Amino acid sequence: MCCCKPSQWRSERNVIQDHKFDFVDIDEFYERSTLRKFKYSLVFLVVLKTILVYIADLWTAGILLIFDRWGSSVNPKIPIYISKWIYVGAILMSFIILAWDIKKARPIIASRDISYTFTSLVATRFYTLRSYAHYCFFCQIQESTKIVDDIAFFVYFSFKGWKRLIFAELPRQAVNAFTLFSIVQGNHQRKYWDITAYGDTNVQRLAVALMAFTLVVFLLSFSMLCLAFILYIPLLCHIRGNLKEYCCHKVDKR
Repeated sequence: MCCCKPSQWRSERNVIQDHKFDFVDIDEFYERSTLRKFKYSLVFLVVLKTILVYIADLWTAGILLIFDRWGSSVNPKIPIYISKWIYVGAILMSFIILAWDIKKARPIIASRDISYTFTSLVATRFYTLRSYAHYCFFCQIQESTKIVDDIAFFVYFSFKGWKRLIFAELPRQAVNAFTLFSIVQGNHQRKYWDITAYGDTNVQRLAVALMAFTLVVFLLSFSMLCLAFILYIPLLCHIRGNLKEYCCHKVDKR
């Protein structure tokens, strides 16, 4: 029954005027807190992590294209001549999705609309990396929400990354998992924490480490997506409407 009732916030949002950065003095939200500045530095680390993931995948794809085998003791579950093209296709898809996200973010950035910027990861990163004051402003929006709003934002942003996770990450991480399993099986010395036991050369050992790194990142992201799906059903009964519109409405009310 609760899911069928009309939502009050939808009618409220119609009377709220568009909020743009042009009508907000961002410098007023500037904080001199050391903790806030430390958290701001973590944003650059997150961006660096994203770049490293791309580099790691490109490196591993290059190794798969160059080498015909991992080592004399490794017999991959997926043949190299198949897995390397899965990798290339998945990496190409990730760049296509990135280009599409940037294309969608450009009009949002140009509009200077606060709610749409906040709900766009690319637009938010653009303003955040340009200005510490913008970061403080976005933090004020996040910290002025209720628990149910925090859940709504978590679900929304988790859902925004599902295409990249499924179409760009899942295929190559499946290759990673099968390949790593074969490499571990080939470690007859049972020295699981000894990197020298994985591969015949330093290049191959580095590739194994990078594959393990990207696989761990994927598993964490996939777990968050699964949690978002679990939370979405009760959240839908609460908001009784479109999730993006609800998030934009909450940002406008801040």
